[in-house]
Amino acid sequence: MSFRTLTPELYGSQKKSDLPIFNKLSPKKHSNRILFKRVFYALVVVLVVYTLYVKIILSPSPNSPNFLQQKKKQDVVNEDMQHDLEFQRQQQEKDLNDQDHEVYQVTKDGVEKQQSEGGAVDNGSGRTSGSTSGSISGTFDDDDPNQSVVEYFDLNDYQGSPNGNQQGDVVLFLMPLRNAEHVLPMAFYNLMNLTYDHSLIDIAFLVSDCSPDDTTLETVFRYSVALQNGTLIDLLKSEEESKRGAKVKGSNDLYQSYMEPLYMESVKKAYSNPEHHKGYRTPFRSVTIFKKDFGQNIGQGFSDRHAVKVQGIRRKLMGRARNWLTSSALKADHSWVYWRDVDIETCPGNVIEELMSHDYDVMVPNVWRPLPTFLGNEQPYDLNSWIESDAALDLAKTLDEDDVIVEGYAEYPTWRAHLAYIRDPNGDPREIVDLDGVGGVSILARAKIFKQGVHFPAFTFLNHAETEAFGKMAKTMGFKVGGLPHYTIWHIYEPSEDDLQKISKLERSRRRKQKN
Repeated sequence: MSFRTLTPELYGSQKKSDLPIFNKLSPKKHSNRILFKRVFYALVVVLVVYTLYVKIILSPSPNSPNFLQQKKKQDVVNEDMQHDLEFQRQQQEKDLNDQDHEVYQVTKDGVEKQQSEGGAVDNGSGRTSGSTSGSISGTFDDDDPNQSVVEYFDLNDYQGSPNGNQQGDVVLFLMPLRNAEHVLPMAFYNLMNLTYDHSLIDIAFLVSDCSPDDTTLETVFRYSVALQNGTLIDLLKSEEESKRGAKVKGSNDLYQSYMEPLYMESVKKAYSNPEHHKGYRTPFRSVTIFKKDFGQNIGQGFSDRHAVKVQGIRRKLMGRARNWLTSSALKADHSWVYWRDVDIETCPGNVIEELMSHDYDVMVPNVWRPLPTFLGNEQPYDLNSWIESDAALDLAKTLDEDDVIVEGYAEYPTWRAHLAYIRDPNGDPREIVDLDGVGGVSILARAKIFKQGVHFPAFTFLNHAETEAFGKMAKTMGFKVGGLPHYTIWHIYEPSEDDLQKISKLERSRRRKQKN
């Protein structure tokens, strides 16, 4: 430290001592910026050390079980992403060329393949989809082959009446088919059994993604022609007699011996009477058959642990198929649309009138299926008709935007009230409950909701897809969605491999007892 000796020149008369006096010096103050820089450098050093520690010390070696397990999980994720990308690529190619479909019109004399341009499909009455209809006054030259016919419809006249059969409401009956040849006789019996005026029903089948050796399309051709010329019941009875005469029976037929006798008796009655009502043989307004594939076999190579993911993809594909069929078959003069699965075994003939009478925009029945006696006789089948729950809404908040909630899987505990479980065998069949999601086995909806934009989302809508998302979308748009918990239709029972093994075991035991 420097100092100066006091001199008279410096202090003059104030000098009091000859001892040196040090200057009072203050230490230099450091700025806050320097402090922040030091803290930042320290944090960087800590982060680098921690990263090296995790990478070198904690990370498993390439030969360790943890490393192999993590790599396997990453490989599965990459595989899923590749499947999704490939699926999206295929769908984009199909979207660019959406003419890869066939349209057939059925008459009493046969099947005629239709020529369609720009998606227009003749419905058998001279009208094409995409055209408005009715009649407009104007002057037309009868000799001009290029003149256009303009038809006019007032859509206010096609709102859908709760007593549509008396009001003349036309119903569009839609049925998707895939590898369905074995259940087509049952489906066509149920078609003839409909008591709604057949002349007010347009039928549209969609045959898609069938196996190479499947004959669903050819069988639909044959049955539809017979349906329209009034000879179908004779054809079906003749085929049944041929099978009985040949004594053709497989292991799958054994389950009938283990079904509830009362149920089997009801099935027998449903198909034994050839004339259930006076319009049983009456041809329908029109029958159109569409053939188009949508890639429904996507996901077959996925492992079992990805069943939920595959289910979401399949439902989106089914949504695409339903939307395509709706847009191809729906006409301006349709007041109602009835979706029906092919594998319904027993159903009241008045199902359309019953669902219609409640004056809801969307209405579904309860759907159960029979079981062998050793499995409890019966069980709920369709769990996709439900009332929303707080638990499910909270669950949706934790999911990604593209995740699809699938009912019945442990991964998605929704705790919803299902229409199937509300059923009371002795309950009032006209009791209604409001629903949020609906299943696709049997849906009656006003045609106007499709015309106003409601559809079966082929994307994730509020964490749902296809029919469940259809219900949510309809309700979001202000339409009434309901179900009948005590009005039940029955889905066919198809034994699983485990069921067949159990039946085989019981059958061997029964035969041993007979020998003894």
